[in-house]
Amino acid sequence: MDFNSPVFLFLFLPVFMIVYYLSPLRIKIFVGIAGGVLFYSFGNPDYVYLILGLALLAYGIGQGIEVFRGRAVSLFFVWGGILINISLIIGFKLWNDGPYPLGLSFVTFQVISYFIEVYSKKIEAEKNLLFFLFYILLFPKIPVGPITRYSDLRDQIRSINIEPQDVANGIRRFIHGFAKKVLIADTLGKVVSPVFNLTSPDVPPQIAWLVIVSFALQLYFDFSGYCDMALGLGQMMGFKFVENFNFPYVSRSISDFWRRWHISLSNWFRDIVFYPLERRRLKFLGQPFNIMIVFLLTGLWHGLTLNFVIWGGVHGLALVFESTPLGRRFRNTWMPIQHIYALLIILAGWVFFRSPTPHFAFVFFRRLMGDTRGLEPLPFDVTSPLPFIEPTYLLALFAAVLLSLPVRDWFKKLMPGISAIKLSAGVYRQVASDLIMMIFLLASIAVMADSGFVPAIYGNF
Repeated sequence: MDFNSPVFLFLFLPVFMIVYYLSPLRIKIFVGIAGGVLFYSFGNPDYVYLILGLALLAYGIGQGIEVFRGRAVSLFFVWGGILINISLIIGFKLWNDGPYPLGLSFVTFQVISYFIEVYSKKIEAEKNLLFFLFYILLFPKIPVGPITRYSDLRDQIRSINIEPQDVANGIRRFIHGFAKKVLIADTLGKVVSPVFNLTSPDVPPQIAWLVIVSFALQLYFDFSGYCDMALGLGQMMGFKFVENFNFPYVSRSISDFWRRWHISLSNWFRDIVFYPLERRRLKFLGQPFNIMIVFLLTGLWHGLTLNFVIWGGVHGLALVFESTPLGRRFRNTWMPIQHIYALLIILAGWVFFRSPTPHFAFVFFRRLMGDTRGLEPLPFDVTSPLPFIEPTYLLALFAAVLLSLPVRDWFKKLMPGISAIKLSAGVYRQVASDLIMMIFLLASIAVMADSGFVPAIYGNF
């Protein structure tokens, strides 16, 4: 089930929230577990037993790590648990003919971090099976994360606290994410998909640039919109999840980009993979080798294809460059140059990320660089809606560019007195903001009803 599906919006969510709010504190745990199972069963009924089995296995392995802590067998439990979870991801990505289990990669990464947190004594293994099941099956974070570690949610689960203001803010955050996904990402996707679905990118250079910029914005608003919805749902249930995005396209370097893009994943690879590698750094290879391992694995996490490996390699090589003396001196160059450098690397990576094959990506690069050799105009029924750009697309593109920038923060810096608004004026402003938000909600529902349901891009990972 997806957050932007009619079944979730008009059936599952209202019924679940009513039952959840009316239930006593102890019963909320059971309601949350049941809601997670039901949420998972709607789109993946065949995999409900898989996710439940994975949760029970992780609980048992955690107990084993705790009981045998300090002995070699504890480390055996850790590595056994890690290998089982990684094997699940690889197995389903390579040999599964049906749909990929909803959120499997995100769930397994959370389980792996739990094993390591228990082994490193950061937390104790959770003895209450219901609390642990609630953590695994907490449905807002199942489809696309964020990757939330048990240490961040343990105390929140043990004493669920729902404040009316958190519920209101959660609803606002959900609507905000829903509108980003439906009104912006899905609209941009109508121009992106026709080109990348071609057997070869036979489009003129200006269209190629328009498409790759549109994809960069589509992916950002699709993924960040889903994360906004997840964080909003978490707030509505009394939980605070980690933020996953912080205006990544204002980055001045690739290292800055990964501090802003998919933050929970980059933090996971940093803590679980990079730091342990650095503690055992090979002197003759050094840190660059460890950086490349991390980003090649990051690419493989997205998919076991050469395209994703190249995408990860592009980012890894950029980070290796930035760690060199020349790369460190580059930080002192004119700021616009740094932004252009970062955006070009990011866009180059997205070409591989979205292309069906490396050959397609290389031809696409030729188009971006102005090569029109062999270019033959294709019939409209093949490239629709290109080359005719609809006004709704232009509006979505303008909104995407504007909202990908921290405009509100810049506005506050330019007009610091705006924060000193009187309480009554603040109330009126909130009412006006909520009315606008409701308009966006209704518009999003109308667009979804007209265009049809579009699943999350990162739901496939």
